[in-house]
Amino acid sequence: MNIKNFVRKEVFDLTIREYAPKDDSNGKKADLSLNINPYGVSKNVLEALKKMDKSKINHYYPENHELMGEISLYLNIPKENIIIGDGCDGCLHLIANTFIEAGDEVIIPTPTFHRYEFHTKLLGGVCKFIPMDNFELSAEKILNSVSDKTKIIFLCNPNNPTGMAIDPKIKEEIIKKFKGIVVVDEALADVTDVNGSLLLKKYDNLIVVRSFSKTFGLASLRIGYIVAHTDIANQIKKTTSPFQVNGIAQELALIALKDKEHIKLSKEYIQENRKKLINGLELLGLKCTPSLTSNFLVDISPLHSNSKELVNELKNNGIYVTDASIFRLPKDTYIRVAISNEKENSLFMEEMRKLTSELRK
Repeated sequence: MNIKNFVRKEVFDLTIREYAPKDDSNGKKADLSLNINPYGVSKNVLEALKKMDKSKINHYYPENHELMGEISLYLNIPKENIIIGDGCDGCLHLIANTFIEAGDEVIIPTPTFHRYEFHTKLLGGVCKFIPMDNFELSAEKILNSVSDKTKIIFLCNPNNPTGMAIDPKIKEEIIKKFKGIVVVDEALADVTDVNGSLLLKKYDNLIVVRSFSKTFGLASLRIGYIVAHTDIANQIKKTTSPFQVNGIAQELALIALKDKEHIKLSKEYIQENRKKLINGLELLGLKCTPSLTSNFLVDISPLHSNSKELVNELKNNGIYVTDASIFRLPKDTYIRVAISNEKENSLFMEEMRKLTSELRK
C-alpha cells in the first residue's frame, strides 16, 4: 500500500518532531530543556491525589464549574469567557479547528513557539513569518504584513523562547487595528504580572490561552484554558469533545489554583534562579535575553558557530538544553535554557564554565 495515497497532503508534508528528550536517566545529570515548575508540585495537590475518590476516575468528566469560577477570580473575568482545554497545545488545536481553512493566512512573529505553525499547516493554512528586531515586536511591521487573506495573528506573551514580554501598548495597538482574530499565548505568564484577559472588556477579537503546566506544576496532566469573548467562545465550544479534559486534571488544577502560598513561592524560586543563571552566563561573556519568566535564550556564538554542536556536547556530558533553531531564529547560535532546580542549574553552570575555559584556551 502506498500510504501517501490515503493521507491528507497537509499531514504527509509534516515531519515528526521529538519535543521532550527521550528518557536517559542513567546518563542525565541536569535537564534544562523543559519548561516546567522547578519548585515542584503543591503539597495540597499531592495530598488530594492520594485521597481522590474513585468516582472521579470511574466516571465521565463534565466541565468543572468550580474550577472555572476560580479562574474567573484569578484573572478577574466572567466565567462565561472561559473554556477548559487539554493543555495550551490542545487549546491551540481547538482555535485552529474553529477558524483556519485551507488558504487562510496566519501571521507569526519570530522567533516564537513552533506549534502555531504546526496547527496552521495541519489545516492547510499559510504561515507568514515576520522576524522581530532584537526580539522585540513591532506593531507597524505586523500590521503592514496583513493582507485580505489574514485571519489570525499569533502572539506569545511572554515569548517562548526569549522569555520577554510584549510592550502592552504594542499588543493593544495590534488587537485594536487588526480586523481579524488575535490569539495571545500566555502559557508563561503566571510567573509575571501579564494578564491580557483584561482587554476582553474592550475588544471582541481577542483570544487568550493559558496553561497549568508551568507555574502550577501540572504539565503531565495536560490542562489549560481559553479566555475569549462569548461570541468567539461559543463557536470554539462547538469543536470541543465532551470528553476533552479528564476529571482528575480539573480537580487538581482547582487545588493548585487555590494554593496561593505555593504560587507565590514558585514565582520567587523561578525569578531568583533565573537571575542567578543569567548573571552566571553573562559573566562568561554570553549574552542572554532579558527574560521575565522561566526560560531565556543564550547566544553561544563566542563558544560555537552552531547551536546543535553545543547542545550535543552538553548532552554527552549529561546536560540537556534546547537547540533554539526550532524557533526560527535569525542565526543558529542560540540555545534555550529553561530553569531547573538549584542542583541541576549548578551542574549546567559548571559544565558551561568548563566548556568556556576549554574553548578559549
